[in-house]
Amino acid sequence: MGGQPHALLSGEVHYWRMNPRLWPEVLRRVREMGLEGVATYVCWEHHEVAPGRFDFRGETAPERNLVAFLELVAAEGLWLLIRPGPYIYSEWRNGGLPDRAARYHRLHPEYRAAASEYMAAVTGVILPYLATRGGPVILFQAENEPDPWPHIYEGQLGLGQTPGLFQDYLRERYGGDLAALNAAWEADLQRFEEARAVLQPVVPGRGYLNRYLDFCRFRMWCTAEAVRWTVEGYRALGVDVPILVNTYTNFGIQNWRELEDLADLAGPDLYPADGFRLRPEELRQFLHYLRYTRSYSALPYIPEFEAGIWHGGLDYTGPITPGHYLLTACAAVLGGAAGWNWYMLANRDNWLLSPINELGHPRPELFEVFRRVVALFREIDPPALEKLCATAVTVDPLHQTARRQAGDGRLIDGSDRLLDALLDADIDYDCYDVATGQVARPLLLYGGGDWLSAAAQERLLAYVESGGTLVFFQDLPVRDETLSPLNRLGLRLPERILGAGYPQRLAVRLGDGEAVTLSSPAFFAFEDVPGEPIVAERIPEPPPAGDELALHINLLVGTSYIVGYRQRRGAGSIICLGLAPGPELLAALHRWLDVPLYSRAHTPNVVTALFRAGEARILIALNVSDAERDALVHLHPAPFTGGPWRARDLLGGEALLMDPRNPQTLLVHLPARGGAVVRLEKEIPA
Repeated sequence: MGGQPHALLSGEVHYWRMNPRLWPEVLRRVREMGLEGVATYVCWEHHEVAPGRFDFRGETAPERNLVAFLELVAAEGLWLLIRPGPYIYSEWRNGGLPDRAARYHRLHPEYRAAASEYMAAVTGVILPYLATRGGPVILFQAENEPDPWPHIYEGQLGLGQTPGLFQDYLRERYGGDLAALNAAWEADLQRFEEARAVLQPVVPGRGYLNRYLDFCRFRMWCTAEAVRWTVEGYRALGVDVPILVNTYTNFGIQNWRELEDLADLAGPDLYPADGFRLRPEELRQFLHYLRYTRSYSALPYIPEFEAGIWHGGLDYTGPITPGHYLLTACAAVLGGAAGWNWYMLANRDNWLLSPINELGHPRPELFEVFRRVVALFREIDPPALEKLCATAVTVDPLHQTARRQAGDGRLIDGSDRLLDALLDADIDYDCYDVATGQVARPLLLYGGGDWLSAAAQERLLAYVESGGTLVFFQDLPVRDETLSPLNRLGLRLPERILGAGYPQRLAVRLGDGEAVTLSSPAFFAFEDVPGEPIVAERIPEPPPAGDELALHINLLVGTSYIVGYRQRRGAGSIICLGLAPGPELLAALHRWLDVPLYSRAHTPNVVTALFRAGEARILIALNVSDAERDALVHLHPAPFTGGPWRARDLLGGEALLMDPRNPQTLLVHLPARGGAVVRLEKEIPA
């Protein structure tokens, strides 16, 4: 802005939900916190006083005076992220829409006609305040967490008994070729209008799964079309600042990469439970979403980052503690976030536990924590950090939305097992989008299913032949996007699949390194492999509690199996390890292939990442246990040449111990459910 970089760090303040006399007080508190920006929705339903008639100047009620709020933000020297929707959700009636528009889905002509009136009216008010015209508005959000809501608009979308948009989409997807649709669905349809949707993959079989995948594609297409129409509408009305789109905290509805292509910036809204306590996989998912955002986004950004919670959300977050905000801020930077917007910065009608209360007063136990986070953000400057990472995991958004569902409601597939193991091993990674090839790293772990599009298979093959190492575990993509056989990577399928679940154990040798001892509920047993074999041997189990199996448990000890292989392909190689991925196996894999782990904690429940900050290094460590920890962190020597180096905890301020006999080992004190940000720099000679 004005030729100077500014942190994209802000907090949400809903002007229309508070007394306008409090606006100046709240904005002063924003300044006290150290922030330069605020964000707000503009609520269509609230500003429309009659169909097609709008009040943005407070003529009917003072809290409707959007113009006065814009003027005040400008006078306070703050920048503004404005979010006029049309949908805003915001725990408001109809998600911010008047009844006449909410009756129709986002692509419906009736909705678009009504939304066009509102968009023209609100844009006319905002245009003079855009940064390109000297105003405070630097970002403009189109739509809000776009979703076709098939469970609500089932009939309108063609998902019920009457054909509609879904059938039109199928005709377009299959190029009007009914035979191609019948082949994929294993059906005998006479017209596209006869096609009916499968919203859940309950019935097994290729045909029903293809129907479900086509529904998943349709749902993503709907969200993209809604965003396309809204962005194009605002652009046509004169909006010439960057346009933002926000998404759900999962991959199930929107293709985040595609939405950023349609706008300028797209990122997920993140609302973790206090201390990431809701589910064992919660921190892993939080970090994975941000790592994926890094793979496509011009600026990895969180449009809504939890600050307080909607009163109906307390059942899953629990009461949010001050330490939670330090932990989540550290986790966001570790995952790769370069900016965020806290939602909400100030309490309002149905939002609790924000750092500024409804009267514009700071909450003593929270306000200082937020101010501390802002100061820390400015000190380490996340947009300028270079992440040191040599490992990536493949991601396909369609895989993520179509994953199998366990009986307890959790979504599971091979990628979950892999990502759990990476977290447990404290192995940092980036995400490789199979549709774009971003972000490529020397070691690529396959995290998808047993089907993958022909184009993605070709892209992976090109990655290998150009020098990369691609590793598969037990998920082998040998089918294409229609679930027809396709094996462009030439993967060998095992002749047998055996079991070695705990307490059974295998010793697996990778190259010339030490054997890795592990259990694997299932493992591949090959008769022949197209390269260097990887062999495992059964080893003794722990002794049983009783005598009845004392002899039996050792009968197979010493039996060897070929459990995988390494095959050279061009300048790179494909490795197939027919074992369940586990922390020990992943660590041994990195040692075997000499792939650097730039930071790795040797203390359970501690997660780390290392960044380059010019001549300095930044280590971020998280403790997700309920006990404080003194964590031993090993740092790879490559980024630490020309020492000696010194370390300082930026949160606590104290110097940290670096073992002079092993300068790559650092002892970091971590509070329970807390984090540390450590700056490492070369010592200046006296």
